[in-house]
Amino acid sequence: MLRVVKVLMLISVQKIFNPIKNDQGFSLIEILVALVLAALIFLAVPSSDHVQRHRDLKTAIDDIERAVKFASNESVLRNSVVRLRLSLDKTPTEYTVEYGPPGNLPLPDLPQKSQKSLAEEKKEKEMRTRLDQQFNKVEEFEDIKHEFSHYVTVLGMATTSQKELMKEGEANLYFFPTGEKDGGIIVLSTNEEIAYIEIAPFLSETRSYFETIKSSGVAKLEDVLQTKLEEVYKEWLTR
Repeated sequence: MLRVVKVLMLISVQKIFNPIKNDQGFSLIEILVALVLAALIFLAVPSSDHVQRHRDLKTAIDDIERAVKFASNESVLRNSVVRLRLSLDKTPTEYTVEYGPPGNLPLPDLPQKSQKSLAEEKKEKEMRTRLDQQFNKVEEFEDIKHEFSHYVTVLGMATTSQKELMKEGEANLYFFPTGEKDGGIIVLSTNEEIAYIEIAPFLSETRSYFETIKSSGVAKLEDVLQTKLEEVYKEWLTR
């Protein structure tokens, strides 16, 4: 598409600047018209990097939707708790699907960060370690390495079982053999766009949203993204 537009622009400019049977040269108006036409065409065509970043963001959302469906089906087939696990500290972000022991594995009740003492943090770490030891990666899902594009950043994730907004570490979304699953929200971004996917706890559906990042030019991009992340998260909590 970009190549076609450039060709059309060159043809238009050549028509204006065609010196055949024109001994008087070009007028100032003709030159200005050609320059304006060239500028408008270049502004109208998005850069290839911008198109690629949007495509990668859309692919990441689609991949999450497929992983959610796969994990939900796997939980019923295996009659065990299954989880979708995002490694938020890795660059690019990786994700896996893991299964636990047969039956309905009870999950520990983890307190909010602001409510934890040092003793509670130690106890929570031990509970997480014991819980992780009961899960194994689903071999069928591991045939391909699952990771997002380096253009895509996972800003955060929250679930109904742990409403705290997770921005680092290992974030998990759990699925149960009864067909139920964690409700959740996963927020991703590129340099120009933010997207988030909402997972319904009782329905086999997901909803995704895309929004262009609006920056005043003064605030840093990271601050803009974090502000938008908090807005999306608080809105999700009220639903």
